[in-house]
Parts: sequence; structure tokens; C-alpha cells
Amino acid sequence: MFLEKLDFAQMYVEHKKKTVFKGKNSQDWDDKSKELAGTMQHSSYVDEFISRMDIKGDEVVLDIGCGPGTLAIELAKKVKHVIAIDFSEGMLRELKSFAKKEKVTNITTYHMGWDDDWGELPKVDIAVASRSVEVSDLDKALQKMNKQARKACYLTYKVGGSYVDMEILDFINKSIITKPDFWYIPILLYKEAYLPYVDYIETQRGNIKSTNADVFINSLIWSLGGLDDAQQEKAREYFDLYIKDKEAYSKPFTWAFICWSTRKNTTLC
Repeated sequence: MFLEKLDFAQMYVEHKKKTVFKGKNSQDWDDKSKELAGTMQHSSYVDEFISRMDIKGDEVVLDIGCGPGTLAIELAKKVKHVIAIDFSEGMLRELKSFAKKEKVTNITTYHMGWDDDWGELPKVDIAVASRSVEVSDLDKALQKMNKQARKACYLTYKVGGSYVDMEILDFINKSIITKPDFWYIPILLYKEAYLPYVDYIETQRGNIKSTNADVFINSLIWSLGGLDDAQQEKAREYFDLYIKDKEAYSKPFTWAFICWSTRKNTTLC
């Protein structure tokens, strides 16, 4: 395939160590769980994701990094059973609350994440990981996900190396090392003789009518890990010029939707 052997798995690991976008811990997501539940539990993204899945209705599905039930609740309405795992107890509480409101009873939750032992989890037909594959070792995570599913795997991963619009970063004079991009995933899968299919889902950044400058600045600090005083002032200026009184951010997020059969050299489509 290549003239010289390239170790993309190690390349990802080294890239991930250097990026400014560091993984959040369980407490970070606990603190964010209620806020995110309000924006993630009902979205067109869910319909876009599920519409791309091959499901018959009798499957058991594993949702890895389930969050507040973004996919798990709607999937549970369409399949036999959903096993939802997350390392944030706050997220699992929000999922259970959401399931109760929706009268969904066929979900089993486990408090665990990518780095935990999955020995107690049963094998499933399908594994999904929606916007949750921010891991230190991507190759290991993909193999772990693949091993758990008999039929297929589906995931989404942010396109581009930044969770913050590069236009904003340029405006506030913030230099970053970007995060690994989605293309690592199909390469690592193909290396193991899986045949991934790649599509794309665009999501709007949501209604920001009630957002104020402080909320905007805090969201940047959350993503980037910090801003100095000058950068915060520039961020406030950017907010006043381009966000204040607007209905939504102009640029959507683009997510790579990647799926593959867990049988080697076999396509899903």
C-alpha cells in the first residue's frame, strides 16, 4: 500500500499528546451534563445518524460514550435493546431521566468508559460511538469497539483539527496545535482488512440568541484550556461583531460518519 511502512497508530498517539484539545475527565462532563442534555437530546443529528444505520429491529446495540442519551433513546425505540456506557455519572443520570420521560425501558446503563475493562459487557450486534472517540490510543479503541460487535460499527468524529472555528482563533490571536483529524480512522481500519464507508453529517451550532459574551468566552476556555486577558478581550470583540443578536453561528460543524462491517474484507453497503 505504501512504499515505506507508516505507523499511523503511533502517529495518532503522538499527535494527540501535542494537541491543545485535551480530553476532559469524568468530573468535567458531570458538570456539563445538564447543559448538554438540553441541547443534545433532541436534534436533527440523531435522525441523520440513525438513517445511515442498517437496523432491522431485533438488534442489541452498544452505545459507547452515550452522554445524556442523544442516540440511545431513539435507538431504543427501534431495536431490541440498548446497552449505554459512559464514564460520567452525570450523563447517565440525564439519560435515565430522559428515558423515563420518553417511556423507554429497554436500556441498560454501565458506568464505564473507553479505558475500562469491558469484560462484564455482553457481545452485541452493533456498536456505536457518537462524537465520543476522543481517546489517547485510537487504534486500541477501534479494535475494542470492533471486538464487541458481531455485525457492524458506526461512529462519528469531528472533521478538521479544531473544535473552535479557525476564524475565531485567528481573530483572537490564539495559535494552536490541532487535534488528529478523522482520516486516521479509515486508514487504521483498512490496515486491519476492514472496509470502512465514510459519509458526512453537518450540524448547526444551535440557537445562540440567549448567549452572552461571558458564555461565549467560557466556551472557548472550555475547549482550548485557557485564554489570556488579551485573547479574552478579543473574543469579546468578536462576539459583539459577529455573534451578538444573531440566530446562530454561520458555520456548521461537520462530522465524519464512518461505518464498517466487523467481518473483514466485507462492505456494509
